[in-house]
Amino acid sequence: MKTLYTKFIKSAVLLLLLIPGISAAQTWQLVWSDEFETDTLDASKWSFELGTGAQYGLISWGNNELQHYTDRSDNLYLEDGMLHIVARQEQFANRNYTSARIRTINKGDWTYGKFEIRAKLPKGRGLWPALWMLPTESVYGGWPRSGEIDIMELVGHQPNVVHGTVHYGPPWPDNQEHGGSITLSDGDFSEDFHVFTIEWSPNRIVWRMDGMFFMLATPNNLAPHPWPFDQAFHLLFNVAVGGTWPGNPDSTTEFPQTMTVDYVRVYQDSELVSIEDEETIPGQFNLRQNYPNPFNPDTNISFDLREFSHVTIEVYDIMGRHVATLADRAYDAGSHTVRFDASGLGSGTYIYRMSTDSHQQFRSMQLIK
Repeated sequence: MKTLYTKFIKSAVLLLLLIPGISAAQTWQLVWSDEFETDTLDASKWSFELGTGAQYGLISWGNNELQHYTDRSDNLYLEDGMLHIVARQEQFANRNYTSARIRTINKGDWTYGKFEIRAKLPKGRGLWPALWMLPTESVYGGWPRSGEIDIMELVGHQPNVVHGTVHYGPPWPDNQEHGGSITLSDGDFSEDFHVFTIEWSPNRIVWRMDGMFFMLATPNNLAPHPWPFDQAFHLLFNVAVGGTWPGNPDSTTEFPQTMTVDYVRVYQDSELVSIEDEETIPGQFNLRQNYPNPFNPDTNISFDLREFSHVTIEVYDIMGRHVATLADRAYDAGSHTVRFDASGLGSGTYIYRMSTDSHQQFRSMQLIK
């Protein structure tokens, strides 16, 4: 007899995606892009972050960085269909270096998708270019509880290596990270353009460089900490100078140094139903996101039935083990709510499945104790 775990894996596309090497068919559709064909940065898509981070409560951006970010054309400009972010060694506002940092917050925010960026990177000790993502609302709390996704980072004294990382867990100094890297077999990332990609689905983020896989993050990698990557994130591009990780520039570092971005393209899976799309789900019912989420120790799960139906609602942990049955009976057409009491369970991501005779849906939820 097949185990509940096997049955669950075979019935849930979400959990299939947890297994390295297995990929479900995806129908990526372009939903947002910037090809940088204009003369100036598109203000409908991007905004600048300026200064040293102090106005955000991040002295030296929280990493002992040395630069002052500006919105000057000396530090960011568009030319020949490309974005150029330039780090310079110069006196400016009591700092010895300048650069630029831009983001898409409240102009480009996504939950799940394929994010593809073609870029050429700077090099030299003390340089730290990054293409990355932060949560827009930080619904699970301040950094890093609500997560950080680093699509690509490079430290300039290792110009042939790029890194992909997620940050999560409790606040500093107990913050956690999970990452991987890929090394060019010849040359370095300042010599030519390369395509940096993440494919972010429920309970799975995959990193690729020029199509080559090099990093995977799943809830298992974060355990026992909860998985925060089920909310809207936005993009950030910047070139930092100095910092705890790359160290400071030295006499070998040449300035100016430029990160050049050819394009950024965001795709989403047309068959992956988001919370915002719930009302358009075909079939017999709508299963809503639980509320509150995250929760402790209980939460409400609501659903709408279009007709009289027998409903089963089951809860599984992230390993596919059954932990609760919340409903197993007939319901009239209309709106209904069941309560999930998780007082006997540990913190983490749980998945609930609602089934009728002909349809089923899944949602994930976070228990934080």
